[in-house]
Amino acid sequence: MPDDESNYTNYVCLEKQLGEIYVIKLDRNILKSVALAAGALSLVASTAALAGYPEKPVKIVVGFSAGGGTDTSARGFASYMHETTSMDGMAGVVINKPGSSGLIGAKVVKDAKADAYSLYMINIGTFTVADIAQKVTKGKSPVGPRDFRPIGCFSQLITGMQVHKSDPANNAKEWAENAKKSGEIVRWASTGATTLHSILGIKWLNEMGIKHKLVPFKGGSKTRNAIIAQKLPMAFNGIHLNIGFENDVKTIGVASLERDKVKKNKNYPTFKELGTPPLGITGLMCLFAPKGIPEDRAQKLEIAVREIAEIKGLAKYMSKAGLATFYVGPEEAAAAIDNMYTTFEPIVKAALKK
Repeated sequence: MPDDESNYTNYVCLEKQLGEIYVIKLDRNILKSVALAAGALSLVASTAALAGYPEKPVKIVVGFSAGGGTDTSARGFASYMHETTSMDGMAGVVINKPGSSGLIGAKVVKDAKADAYSLYMINIGTFTVADIAQKVTKGKSPVGPRDFRPIGCFSQLITGMQVHKSDPANNAKEWAENAKKSGEIVRWASTGATTLHSILGIKWLNEMGIKHKLVPFKGGSKTRNAIIAQKLPMAFNGIHLNIGFENDVKTIGVASLERDKVKKNKNYPTFKELGTPPLGITGLMCLFAPKGIPEDRAQKLEIAVREIAEIKGLAKYMSKAGLATFYVGPEEAAAAIDNMYTTFEPIVKAALKK
């Protein structure tokens, strides 16, 4: 061994097959250079791998059938992903996994690899309600908003009361008066047993003192079609689904505190202005990713949501579908989710006990 160890840090013993032993001294500066080089190579390799995202289409899972508000929003969003600066020209593809008020689709994404190639889209009202309802009725929920990372929001769903065009009621107040006079149990439609639309419907009908029974459907379009076919007399559904079907369906009251700003929806009165329980709740349409996705991929997706919300083509597409576009960031989305839990827990518990 050398006497001066100040310039050397390690002695490596190499034993040859014949038993000869060689001692190799390694300079500390050389070791430092080697370590830095190795670290740099590792960082470059890692950065290169992440910089390539996305290298294939990004799946956006929807927990409802095609044609509803969530599906419409997701398809509009996916169709413009390739135009954003962060998605490198890569498209999005929508996958429908309906059932359990959207939770089947959510579970698919939760269980997927956290590589940012499987995302989930839903309005936070329905997502929160479904999670709370599972906990109330079954003691636990398979999945909920807090199992995900919110990426951002770009639209909202407004709940409305819809009836067949032939219904004599001109508004929700008149409809309620007629329902009470009949003395019958009202069978009505909505999207799922525990969604934003159905829970708001249950709350409103209960507060109006109307006897009722919910018939859930897997999606907004199927709910609307039940009214068109006159299988059921009334539905609580997204008001945008009335567009194009005005000769068959009419919206006679909406749950938002103010009338919708979308031109085609401006004539729908709010429950508040009709002097009935106001509700005053809407559902932000948001994109979610599994927790644990790489930070730079999350940032790319956040950029995509912000840019897509500002694309005029999307605004035109959504407006035709009766939906407005605007941007809400991930921090605001997370705060809105917390507020939804505070707001909906007592409502869902009361509604499900009825």
